[in-house]
Amino acid sequence: MLIWNRLKALAAEQGGKRALVCEDTTLTYAQFAARAQHVAHAWLRAGLQPGDRIALHLRNGIDLATGYYACFAAGFVAVPVNNRLTPEEIAYVLEHSGARAYVAQADLRIPTAVPSLELEAGGDAAEPEQDRRTLPVPNAGDPALLLYTSGTTARPKGVIHSQRTLAGNASYMDAWGLLPEDHTLLFTAMVHASGAIMLLISSLWMGATVTIVPVFDAATVLDTWERSGATFYMALPTLVRALLMEQRARPRRIATGRLAICGGDTVPVPLQEEYAATFGHPMVEGFGMTEGLPTLANHPDRNRPGSMGRPVGDVEIRAVEGELWMRGSGIAVGYWGTAPFEDGWLKTGDLVEIDADGFVWFRGRKKEIIVRGGSNISPQEVEEILYQHPAVAEAGVIGEPDTYWGEVVLAFVAIRPGHSASAEELIAFSRRHLAEYKCPERVVFLPALPKGATGKVQRRALVDLRIQAATTAESAG
Repeated sequence: MLIWNRLKALAAEQGGKRALVCEDTTLTYAQFAARAQHVAHAWLRAGLQPGDRIALHLRNGIDLATGYYACFAAGFVAVPVNNRLTPEEIAYVLEHSGARAYVAQADLRIPTAVPSLELEAGGDAAEPEQDRRTLPVPNAGDPALLLYTSGTTARPKGVIHSQRTLAGNASYMDAWGLLPEDHTLLFTAMVHASGAIMLLISSLWMGATVTIVPVFDAATVLDTWERSGATFYMALPTLVRALLMEQRARPRRIATGRLAICGGDTVPVPLQEEYAATFGHPMVEGFGMTEGLPTLANHPDRNRPGSMGRPVGDVEIRAVEGELWMRGSGIAVGYWGTAPFEDGWLKTGDLVEIDADGFVWFRGRKKEIIVRGGSNISPQEVEEILYQHPAVAEAGVIGEPDTYWGEVVLAFVAIRPGHSASAEELIAFSRRHLAEYKCPERVVFLPALPKGATGKVQRRALVDLRIQAATTAESAG
């Protein structure tokens, strides 16, 4: 079933039930469907055609949810834009996706040649005549959502989801027994797969209520949770730690929580235990990627703490030379501008072991991405920015372990003869071109960086240098 058809069916079956709540605004299923349909018609009248990419540069909220479903209703392709990106990075997303329209909140908008489009209010009352017209019927296999994620290349990749794969992801939520009676608390970014697919689209597919927190703040999230009576959420380990700190500082009466899912980075067993002791309900680890989530999951009744879980739904897995491969109805079609995944198999780049009971255990990353608080960072992307500084002769970027973020960016730099630059200067330079989370936290200067036979900087050797320096410092301490 198409995502839009599912929403329309729920609007008919349970039209008076709350679908979305955000601050002082509440929309029932009937109201939300009418609003999305109204916007879809407005965009069609503006000259857009099914298949056109619409960039949505909006914060968490009902407007962004409406933008997604307006695209699903008329066959447009939603391209969410991360508001943490710099104008330079946003311009790349707009160009690479071939966006035909750009919808942005006023304070987020960047100058661009892509025509601006408004998210026209309306559709809450009786359907106007213009909204009764028949909408184009999308093909379930056509692109519907284009999510940009950093991989091992210098530029982000566009991950293509169709309405069919989005429905497949929604079916995977059975792994945790999500029910129409559940109430999802959504405070992760709705421009990421976890917020858009897992918490918004999948929850609405199930007929649940979703309460949205516009911007993450631990105190606001806990206050909203206490007030809303939410039962379920998913978050990154860094956000869970922030919630634990805030709850210890000012305890709230959290009586409705049933289950929390943690993923996007390593979820230590002590963190799971501390969470359960603090909030009185379990937190289990799940695994997913922009290309599909959840694909692996633990369940409170089938939990193996420390593992990534077992395959959910129709997900098939293989360990090919230790690398995790996956395929299933919820796995993305492929990457924008490239061929579909070969025979449907997604090669994750994660090194794993699979035990006799089918639980998957993480053993490292084949790719060299840096994962800071659940966000992927391409070392090459950061290096290319550093090379733009006139004083930089060589640059190499790796991840450095961090107790809060999991990893942060560590840059090794060799300075050109006759030039000079401080670590602070290079970090500030990076911040002018990259989102803050991608910028180096620390810069180490070397006379020359280690290289292989081809002259390429060896990141593995840089990791060895970091480990050696940390060991030396620990011994001296």
